[in-house]
Amino acid sequence: MGNDTIRGLLKQYADYLTPEQVAEVLEISIGSVYRHLQSGDLAGFQLGRQWRIPREEIEKFRRRMSS
Repeated sequence: MGNDTIRGLLKQYADYLTPEQVAEVLEISIGSVYRHLQSGDLAGFQLGRQWRIPREEIEKFRRRMSS
């Protein structure tokens, strides 16, 4: 999936996405999203027990993974 496609999909979401939303956009499993968050490959933050991932970090992550 190209970067323009990712940007288009991200426009329908708020500035911060849940891991479930990220999995949908990137077409990967939720478990993979959590592994990338815990390893630091994907930047995000926790609000209590819930993760939130900034939209721009998803774009950066996708660019890194496709190069």
